[in-house]
Amino acid sequence: MKLCASISVALAIASAVPALAQQDGSRFYPPAGCTEVLTIQSRGCEVTHLYTCEADAQGEQWGITFDVDGPSNLGKIDYETQWVESYEMFPMRRFVLVEPPADPANMTELLETGVDSLDFQQQGPDGLNRYVGFDRILPGEVVIDGETLLKTQFSMRSELADGTVFELEGNEYIIPRLRRFISGNYTRTDTDEPISWDNSPIDFVYPGEPGFFTKTPLYECEPTLARYANPKKGTDQ
Repeated sequence: MKLCASISVALAIASAVPALAQQDGSRFYPPAGCTEVLTIQSRGCEVTHLYTCEADAQGEQWGITFDVDGPSNLGKIDYETQWVESYEMFPMRRFVLVEPPADPANMTELLETGVDSLDFQQQGPDGLNRYVGFDRILPGEVVIDGETLLKTQFSMRSELADGTVFELEGNEYIIPRLRRFISGNYTRTDTDEPISWDNSPIDFVYPGEPGFFTKTPLYECEPTLARYANPKKGTDQ
């Protein structure tokens, strides 16, 4: 399960301020000592950047997402895709994985058996948030913009420290070579009427390609963003 809670980019941006002052303001620059890996342009007006940092443990990686209003998501996962660390802003709040989890997320088990259950908590400033659910790999592979993906089915119940409960189900994708979940389509089922949305990937942008680590999402955004050209115009979407 990818990190899909509302999380902040404040720390990464603060670390990158010196670089941003001298470099392209339309591009995101991760903190010093980090390596840019992949940009994903998605439906629902989102663009996500994946990167790794020398200071982190082996197998850990970061993901940051921008929407039409700017940065909206930041989180670090480990080799097994556990939600190690995440942030919220307005105001800034930090959430960390409580060790040991009752049933940790396990990408190895998911890839080997096709299913993985999970039950873990994150410690936040207001108390503990608990997440219980499962991921299941669906048959076959999916190729989007030249990237071979696995499609998953998931269900997740979030029990927040303030008593709020969210029940979410849908489909996500895995990039096997990166051991990484990326967004798909979602339905919130704890409401009187189900609420659905789609952040499935459209473009994958690699180092050296136009639009790599841009802060501008391209798809299903407000009309004012139409002035931005597709960074991969002419490629198969």
